[in-house]
Amino acid sequence: MTTKQIIVLSQGSNGTDVTVSGLFWFPITKNPVPQTAGSAWAAVTGVSTGAASAENAAIQAGTIREESWSYSFAIGTPVATIESFLQQKWTVRNTQLNGQGGYQYFGSYYDGTAWGQT
Repeated sequence: MTTKQIIVLSQGSNGTDVTVSGLFWFPITKNPVPQTAGSAWAAVTGVSTGAASAENAAIQAGTIREESWSYSFAIGTPVATIESFLQQKWTVRNTQLNGQGGYQYFGSYYDGTAWGQT
């Protein structure tokens, strides 16, 4: 299964801008942290199948990190420009996560003297 990276969930307009919202999925290979919830990408009849059961399982296992996003663009912005922008945002965030895991700060604490991690 090829892992999706960018999922568009909605778009809307206020007459001046178009707002596009969705999810980024990042592969996590270091220190995955399991979670109980699956993807926010739900099936909509006739529109989208939503996340597959294997994708939800990977999100719950912590091997895919899901992050939501929302960006606004001027009406008339070419689709290719929006797609390129989203790819760039995904790449920058993936670089931040690469080799660190999706939860590099998970369990960090400050005890009044120094920072530690459980």
